Amino acid sequence: MDDIYISTPYGNVFAKTLGDSDRPIVLGIHGWSKRNGWHTWEPMMAPLAEAGYQVVCVDMPGWGKSTTTVNGPLVGETAVLATISILDSLGVDKAVAIMGKSWGGGVALELALDYPERVEKLLLTAPAFQQFSLLSDIKQPVLLAWAADDPIIPIQTADEYMRGLHHCQLVEYETGGHSAAPNNADDFAPKAIEFLKD
Repeated sequence: MDDIYISTPYGNVFAKTLGDSDRPIVLGIHGWSKRNGWHTWEPMMAPLAEAGYQVVCVDMPGWGKSTTTVNGPLVGETAVLATISILDSLGVDKAVAIMGKSWGGGVALELALDYPERVEKLLLTAPAFQQFSLLSDIKQPVLLAWAADDPIIPIQTADEYMRGLHHCQLVEYETGGHSAAPNNADDFAPKAIEFLKD
């Protein structure tokens, strides 16, 4: 696993990367809390790399080892634009997938809406996204993980995504808290690989 800094208009973005650089990219985005960062998706990195992907998990601008932004953590469209700039700096026209947890899942969904040509599929766990009326505009397939013991966003919220999204598969776990996918990576990673290869 390598440490890299990605130069963007939003500052230097710290990331961990695993897998050959000529492979399709899976980009991981963490949640909002300051204890989140690139490590959110660490349990998924080795399985995905072994399956033939380059996995890049970032500290978004304002988090972890990345540049602290002038106006604090990124929100809304700025976070989406920062994600696009990360892909641009990596020389990636289209990510095979974006993995997003909570806030990062909301960023991934916004990106899929606004820049559908930049991502093929979404791997999400308990995404924080309020615009349920726009879910039907998202065309990318989504693999969604949620835990019954999520203390932040109740698992019942997954019903909104299942109703709104055209192509959504839900994987439910009894435990895993607000990080159902990485906390159940032994089970979720093979499902994610199968989903990406379909």
